[in-house]
Amino acid sequence: MPIAYCTLELYLPYSQSLKEKRMVLRKVQDRLRARSNFSIAEMDYQDLWQRAKLAAVTVGSDNAVLERVMQQFVKEAENTLEDLLIDCQVSYIDI
Repeated sequence: MPIAYCTLELYLPYSQSLKEKRMVLRKVQDRLRARSNFSIAEMDYQDLWQRAKLAAVTVGSDNAVLERVMQQFVKEAENTLEDLLIDCQVSYIDI
């Protein structure tokens, strides 16, 4: 069973509080979840106003299908986040 794991590092230059940051992240997570079958959570920089790291994970039955789904997810994340996205790392794990 292959697993795909993606980390998205974000810079939120206009965020002035943790409340604003959470509001932006919630919208981003909801939009990405609605368009893909990924579990998404904030993984790092919880106490910083203008930085965030999200992790997205999905499983699949076939490596080729999983790679195609991951490419679609990364493209959707790039389109949704635009200039907020500063780094994207993709990993595959085969159990």
